[in-house]
Amino acid sequence: MCKVSDQLKLCSCKTKNVEKLKHFWILYKFHESEDVFIGESILPQEFQIGIENDAYNQNVLEQLLNERNCFDVDLTFHPKDILSLNFSCVSESDSKNPISIEYEFVYQNNKWISTESDPFDSKRIQIQQGKIKNAFKKLNSKKTEAN
Repeated sequence: MCKVSDQLKLCSCKTKNVEKLKHFWILYKFHESEDVFIGESILPQEFQIGIENDAYNQNVLEQLLNERNCFDVDLTFHPKDILSLNFSCVSESDSKNPISIEYEFVYQNNKWISTESDPFDSKRIQIQQGKIKNAFKKLNSKKTEAN
């Protein structure tokens, strides 16, 4: 089950490569660039975790980011900052192969707004990163994913 927890915490752990973590976040600052990337398209994640789960996750994450401080440190956000939340979870249809899901939010008008992730966006510079704790909902007193 890939439903995010309403208790998640974005920790600013010192990690050399957060992409090796199971659940991680990256904060980017908008930066003009003329670089162009070419790549291969992939299936949207709602096909991997289900449209209902994907919509639920987007809504919960946007609400959490805007209603309470999910970060373990005080951060100042600027217009066009981008927050990427990355999770690894097991789908209900294939419990042996974890899948990666990503949610992105852009900071506009003093709030986070859900946006489509663009893996070829070159107009950003990474400024902060860390681990996501309490990533998924508990199910029958067991966590559906290890934190």
